[in-house]
Formats: sequence, structure tokens, C-alpha cells
Amino acid sequence: MIQRQLLLLSCSARYIGKLLLLWVFMCIQTVAAQPWQKSAFITQSFYEIALGSEYGNSPLIVQKWNKPIRIYVEHQVADTKLHDELLNAHIRDLRSITKLDIARVNSRAKANIRYYFTSQQKLPALVRATSGKSTLKHLKGSVCLATMRANSSGRIQSAVVYIPVDQARMHAKLVSCIVEELTQVLGLLRDSDAVFPSVFNDRSHNDLLTGLDITLLKILYSSQIKSGMGRTKLKPLLRNIIANMQSGGEIKKSAHQARKLALCDYLDC
Repeated sequence: MIQRQLLLLSCSARYIGKLLLLWVFMCIQTVAAQPWQKSAFITQSFYEIALGSEYGNSPLIVQKWNKPIRIYVEHQVADTKLHDELLNAHIRDLRSITKLDIARVNSRAKANIRYYFTSQQKLPALVRATSGKSTLKHLKGSVCLATMRANSSGRIQSAVVYIPVDQARMHAKLVSCIVEELTQVLGLLRDSDAVFPSVFNDRSHNDLLTGLDITLLKILYSSQIKSGMGRTKLKPLLRNIIANMQSGGEIKKSAHQARKLALCDYLDC
């Protein structure tokens, strides 16, 4: 009887093991089959997010940084340590993904990005003084805000990020704001409901960069993609870049990276 029970337990264990292997295999297949990993979807997402701007009538060209990025952070509210930790973690992620030279500086004069942790009450006066009166109209309906300045050839010169902490927390979007606004001023400037899963989709619940977002950043900062390029020049380049990324496993790697971000130490990924 004991031997029979042991045999049954052994068979059950093998059966459960096979079921687990089958489940893992199905999960892998599901990940591999995600729509965002398809070439056409990535291409269209790049056009949606990287061409034009969130505000105004900017030309439909690539805009990106071609020089080191230096970030000056000003804290106008409490919880300085937490905000620094979150921002520093995201900077590490962006540096790893894009290979850009990104660092914080302790002088406003040395910075080309100003990053403000502020309050909703202080925000209008701060925006008026820093980005100009015309920017105030963009506050309506926005939880957080960023502005960017580029030259006519699409080279980004400077940017300002505003995080009204109390408002962001009220909407449960503090981390999302920290991630989205700094990432956008790298050149993925637009939000779009057509791009999913993505931190740039206002209808999604992504607080951190997704595999698609990481893929778009890698494409934007590929050496083949130049500031000022429009759709005509981009089309054959994107086809080749994405094909190489797929054959080299880079797109699947991006999906893995999204689960290993530095900010995953603070949130579940």
C-alpha cells in the first residue's frame, strides 16, 4: 500500500510538473505574440510618439538630444529624499537604455533641463516665470507638465519639467509623472491612445516604461536616426532597425528590461 501511494504521488508530481512546464511555455508564447512586438505596430508607434509635439504645431520631424544632458533639480515641497531617489532611479534607467550622457548638476547655470518638484498652488507662477505666460493654457487638464525647446534641425536645446507633487499624488500619478515627463523631453514628445502598452497612453495604467517604450527609446537614439528626419527618410531606416532588433532578440530584451528597471525597487513590475 505504501509503495502504491508513493507511486501515485510520484505520478502526480510528474503530472503537475508537466502542467507547470506547459503553463510556462504558454506564457512565453503569449509574450512573444504580443501585438506591440510586431514591426508594423512599432513603426506606427514611433510615428505617433516621436514626430511632432504635445503642444503647438511643431514640424513632424525627429527631435532628440545631441549633447550631454545636465539636470538641475529644485525642491519646493517636502519629501526631498524620496523624490530624489525616484528621479535618480529613472535617470539610471534612461542612461542604460539610451546610452546618453545624463547627469544631475547642483547649479542652474550648468543645466539644460530644469526639474521642479513643486505644488499645485505654486505651479502657475512658476510656469509663467520659467516657461512664459503662453504655457499657462496647458495647465488645464494636466496633472504634470514639461516644455522643451529645439532648434529648426530638431536638436533639443533645453527643457523644463514641472511635477506638482500634491496634485500628482491625488491622482496616484507621482511616479508616472516623474517617468513620463523626463522621458518625453528626450524626444518621445507626444501622448497617444493608439500606442499600448505605454506610459504615453493616458488611458493605460502604466506608471513605468514598458517594453514598447524602451524599444522606442532605443530606436530614437540609434545612431542611424538623425535629428530633423521626417517620415520619408525614416521609413526604410525603421524597417531595417526593427528587423535587426527582432533578429537579434533586442525587442524581447526590452520586454525583459521593463521588468528589471531601477524603479522596480519601489514598485511591483
